[in-house]
Amino acid sequence: TAKLLLYAGRISPEKNVALLPKIMEMLANDSKNDFRLLIAGAGPNQDWVSAECEKAAPGKVRMLGQVNNREELADLFANCNGFVHPNPREPFGITPLEAMASGLPVVAPNSGGVLSYANNENAWLCEPDAKCFSEAILDIFSDDARRLSKIRCGLETSKKYNWGTSISSIFG
Repeated sequence: TAKLLLYAGRISPEKNVALLPKIMEMLANDSKNDFRLLIAGAGPNQDWVSAECEKAAPGKVRMLGQVNNREELADLFANCNGFVHPNPREPFGITPLEAMASGLPVVAPNSGGVLSYANNENAWLCEPDAKCFSEAILDIFSDDARRLSKIRCGLETSKKYNWGTSISSIFG
């Protein structure tokens, strides 16, 4: 069965999207799982990311373009198996929090604004490199109890945030 991963965000250098093809190249070698990646977003690096992903993991990555419809985005979150957030310098990072609220396992860097809510109880935090990210993704699917526990903690974490608390944490 395919494991569907999701990246949602701007496709530009500052988002560290160059990590995505490298992660997929490592995951393509896994004999137990068939990993696929959906990339929702647009930006100056979209053609490069698309070409690199096709070289690294032929046929396993689909570029969805910009998804502006909230229901369509919610549907994506609901139908994927994991969320990948490669940016180690994100000021806050609302999208990984939305992924948690959707019950998705989140893999994120152990740095940046995501650490204001993400921790080892509710996410898979790691160095922002392909080896660490691919190991974390494999870990999500290697232990059902740990995955479900982190998802539950992620759901609890997401309930603590609303637009007001998100804004006050950024500007407060």
